[in-house]
Amino acid sequence: MRVTITGINFKFDEGYNVEYTGAELQYITTGFKAGDNQPVEITKEQYEENKSNPNGLRALVVEKKLDEANAYLDELNTYKDSLQG
Repeated sequence: MRVTITGINFKFDEGYNVEYTGAELQYITTGFKAGDNQPVEITKEQYEENKSNPNGLRALVVEKKLDEANAYLDELNTYKDSLQG
């Protein structure tokens, strides 16, 4: 299994005349399917801490996808529970 970062787009929520506020990581996966492969948003601090560490960036992608999957499972279980009389 592997996550490959294919691109990084910087976010400028406060305009282009100031420093960036975060980043979006584009990625592809091999060996497993990681949902919809939509970009993962990270904070400026997360990017700064990991910009020289490809494995750190990959770990951030995996963490975000796990959070999304867990939230989805919680929603499904809540819905399932509502179906039981």
